[in-house]
Amino acid sequence: MAWFRVFACGEDFPVVLDGQVEIVGFYTTRYVEAENASQAEELVSELLFEDPDLETPAGYDDLQPRIMIEEVEQVAAPVDIDDNFSFFPMEEEDED
Repeated sequence: MAWFRVFACGEDFPVVLDGQVEIVGFYTTRYVEAENASQAEELVSELLFEDPDLETPAGYDDLQPRIMIEEVEQVAAPVDIDDNFSFFPMEEEDED
């Protein structure tokens, strides 16, 4: 097994920020041990969808949050970084 650094982007996640539910996107980096890059992507997606910080608040089950893997790189070992999220607001789609 090898270590992989996986940079991921999430979109349309309802999260509680400062006591309010907001629909946000995020960027995050995770390190996982996997057989190959494809398995690393799958593991990170699973970890993120199960992350308690991204748990869907009641009443927001109709949204379809998604995770896109932006970069996967095999590394010698994981780097000691925080595994927090960098949130950004999702833009409202214009309705014509």
